[in-house]
Amino acid sequence: MNLQANEWLARSRSIIGSPSPAVNRLDAAPGMTPVVLAARKGAPPLPEVRIFLATRPEQHRAERVFFYALQRVRNPDRRYAIYPMTALPASPRSSGFGHARFAVPELAGAHGRALYNEVGQIYLGDPAELFDLPMDGHGYLATSPTDTTVMLIDCARMAACWNADARRRLGPEALQSLAASEPDRRGTLDPRWHARDLEYRPGQSRLLHYTSLPLQPWRPRPERYSYHIDPRAELFHSLELAADREGFEVHTLAHPSPGFLPACARLAKAPAAPASELYRHLPESARLQWALVGAWSTTDAGGQLAARWSMEALRCEDLPQQDVIAANGLEHLPVEDLPWLLDRLFQLGRHWVLVKAAPGPKGSAIGSLAGWRALLRRIARRYPDRNWQLDCPDVLGRARRYRADVAQRTAPPRVWVLQSRTAGDYAQLLDMADALGWPYETQRYGTRIDALAPPWPDLVLCAGRHSVPLAQGIKRRAEGRTRLVMLGRPRIPLSRFDLVISTPQHCLPLHDNVLCLSAPFIAEHPIDSKERALWKQRFAHLPRPWIGLLVGGRTSAYSLDAQSARDLSLEACAAVRARGGSLLVSTSPRTGSAATEALLAAIDVPSWGYRFGSGEDNPHRALLALADAFIVTGDSVAMLSEACMSGRPVAMYPLPLRRHPMQRLVNALEGWLGVFPRRDPSREQTRLERFYDWLVWMGWIVREPLYGQAHQLLGVAPLPEGLERTPKLSPELFAASRARALQAIRDLMAAERPIRS
Repeated sequence: MNLQANEWLARSRSIIGSPSPAVNRLDAAPGMTPVVLAARKGAPPLPEVRIFLATRPEQHRAERVFFYALQRVRNPDRRYAIYPMTALPASPRSSGFGHARFAVPELAGAHGRALYNEVGQIYLGDPAELFDLPMDGHGYLATSPTDTTVMLIDCARMAACWNADARRRLGPEALQSLAASEPDRRGTLDPRWHARDLEYRPGQSRLLHYTSLPLQPWRPRPERYSYHIDPRAELFHSLELAADREGFEVHTLAHPSPGFLPACARLAKAPAAPASELYRHLPESARLQWALVGAWSTTDAGGQLAARWSMEALRCEDLPQQDVIAANGLEHLPVEDLPWLLDRLFQLGRHWVLVKAAPGPKGSAIGSLAGWRALLRRIARRYPDRNWQLDCPDVLGRARRYRADVAQRTAPPRVWVLQSRTAGDYAQLLDMADALGWPYETQRYGTRIDALAPPWPDLVLCAGRHSVPLAQGIKRRAEGRTRLVMLGRPRIPLSRFDLVISTPQHCLPLHDNVLCLSAPFIAEHPIDSKERALWKQRFAHLPRPWIGLLVGGRTSAYSLDAQSARDLSLEACAAVRARGGSLLVSTSPRTGSAATEALLAAIDVPSWGYRFGSGEDNPHRALLALADAFIVTGDSVAMLSEACMSGRPVAMYPLPLRRHPMQRLVNALEGWLGVFPRRDPSREQTRLERFYDWLVWMGWIVREPLYGQAHQLLGVAPLPEGLERTPKLSPELFAASRARALQAIRDLMAAERPIRS
């Protein structure tokens, strides 16, 4: 074994710790302590599922979601032992996890079975089913000889091939070839257990692997990649939101990491700081009860005696609450223990949690001031009645202080909604304002800044480029205190908004202030039972299945004339005729009169039709509730999203493209430069692409809306295929997408602000 691999193996074992008696069994990994998901009490004895997980510090978000997803799908009757393999060596011919997978047989003691996974994968089915697959004498199962990022390994057999000597001499590709050179050594793994990116099939895939680095939803390396939304991003985000909501952490107060107690002993010898530098900035400190945790050199706070607790004492269940908890030296503890430690501090601090810390290991969750702020913000979400403060140096070593005191506010935020030029955008703004639950008032479209007066709002919700001047004017008049949230794509630098919530067709690069949802923010508006019964009676004479045809119209990107409307009608009728059903047609404000008449005149199957503006009751919500499937024109992402939210089959009908000359020029330029947004997982991102994305973020280039990106995120197919399957984005994921937007706004309004030390 070479020196580098030797060092990695030693570090892995020291990081993970020494074996505990509970896992020192035949099927345990010698010298390694796993993260254990125990079987329930009284469960029948079953073989332990061993998983070796290749990971890195910058992948902390993905690692947490890996464990959370595993916990959700595992068999509670079985014991699972997950061995995180960290401090990986650089591979001579690979930028990935290098030799990690080929060390599993040795780490596992050259006996028993083991699963190999890499962070960035999510189990959607119980890995015990994969662990128990018959191997039929094979040494390992993988989907192909050249892809071993998910494997079931017979460690005894593979130790003869993947050993220290082989790793010293060969690179990863050669090690794969060596294993595959013996005909019966590799068995083929069912591809459901390794779906890479576009191979993912909802309801069928048992493991999803995010392999495209510039599309990874957790954005692990923003200094290297310009990130865009992944078609499967909402699945990751929904799991992360659920983990946040449930307070899930890999290590807990009851089960800290193996390195926790040794680190506490080292912290006792760390440099101490005077508590006075913290409490002097709290005006009410003299009348508060304090507890000092960690490395403090004084025992008083605010002129009165303070309780002193060691870090390990936080595990005691009978500690009394204090008004203020102040902790120093957390960076000396294992990073994996910090979430539960901070949660414990928030439990014990009635009013304030004060943290004095320094950046931790590079790339980790606390590797920077921004990382500390993000971690504290995440934990504080569960304690809306607590305030917190962070003292931490920045990248240049300058002392910085941030304070979040939203809990001291006595009234909810004051919200203004700026009426948009388009009804669809305005409906989304109102849905968002209603979902936030804060009082709000609307400002009519066309209102000028001179017609408005203070008190200025705390939050402005707006959409569309025509609302940008008014929103920016309000922020200037409020001297920057108003937070601006923009839906869609502003045509000015994105940095001039506190939060931009966009959708895939705009192809905006993701930043700390840019959130891309898989679909527009559309709340559910179900009809009541009485209205439902009335509409059902109207359609009762029509044969089923009822196929809803939702028609849009002319936009800046699409056209719908009489001929294209007639073509739409003929294709829709053919699809309905093949199913023996009927067509329920609803036009919209953008469907011109000529297109409407041509569409309805060409229908030759049982049908019911609605002309927008005719004065009749609009059936749109009724169709969403009652139709068995939908055909929707591709010009309206919002209308497609509403149909997909039903969870029933949706077919997208593409309208003829209608491009503005400037859009054609920009599109041609992107194609010539090779910066056109693509979903090719194997293609490495170039510096030119990152620079081009920066130009988009600065507002100097406005990309042509690519509605195909939105169609891909929704997972809809054209006729007739779309009528045979449900969209990939399920109703649950739509709800998670909306929740993600609301959480981002709440985080924005509760965000910490810099304080002069």
